[in-house]
Amino acid sequence: MSGHLLHIDHVSKHFGGNVAVSEVSFSVDKKQIFGLIGPNGAGKTTLFNCITGYYPVTSGQIAFNGSSINNRRPDQVCRLGMARTWQRVKPLCSLSVLENVMVGAFASTNSPRKAEAFARDQLTAVGLDDHAGKPAGSLPIGLKKKLELARVLATRPKMLLLDEICGGLNHTETEIILEIIRKLRSSGITIVFIEHDMRAVTSICDRIVVLNSGQKLAEGTPAEITSNPAVIAAYLGGGHNAQD
Repeated sequence: MSGHLLHIDHVSKHFGGNVAVSEVSFSVDKKQIFGLIGPNGAGKTTLFNCITGYYPVTSGQIAFNGSSINNRRPDQVCRLGMARTWQRVKPLCSLSVLENVMVGAFASTNSPRKAEAFARDQLTAVGLDDHAGKPAGSLPIGLKKKLELARVLATRPKMLLLDEICGGLNHTETEIILEIIRKLRSSGITIVFIEHDMRAVTSICDRIVVLNSGQKLAEGTPAEITSNPAVIAAYLGGGHNAQD
């Protein structure tokens, strides 16, 4: 267990009579790039919300870095070293790109000078140096995705949960984001990401979990997942259902 940074043990989330996530278990090792895939409505984002404290779990246990985080608030989870992005990118549009990233930096410092210096480092890491003074709302989607990454990096995470970070991007923009993710892993950060672009998932992930209708359908390497008949039938073959 010493290598596990995140451990999900029989986690379920119910909304009244609707079972959004049912008895899901898996572990993510330190410095892994771990994919979470499945049809719309599979429970992927709901599970992310449970892991990061936005939803309380109905049952099961979530451990991060060896400690239970079941009843932690999102800000507490963030300070423990876990940060997440969102499907719909919503920067603080009236603030500059730099100021947006400084907001994340204030998770670990009260000094505006230190927050600005660290925020600038994160803009460099994602290639947004030249956009620091621009209003965040003026950026095109490809750069907003980079800004989203810089904002969460500014919280100094051990683990990043990325919810469709490549969504809405063209092939070239996707490749740029994937290269940033590879560099983040090389720096010691563990990555878990939800993604529908299977080419992106299979090119970068060490392991993948497939959810379907709230349940874990399969887990394995990219080669194992893409050749799994049940995964092909439920997801890769095109059986998409409700909204996530």
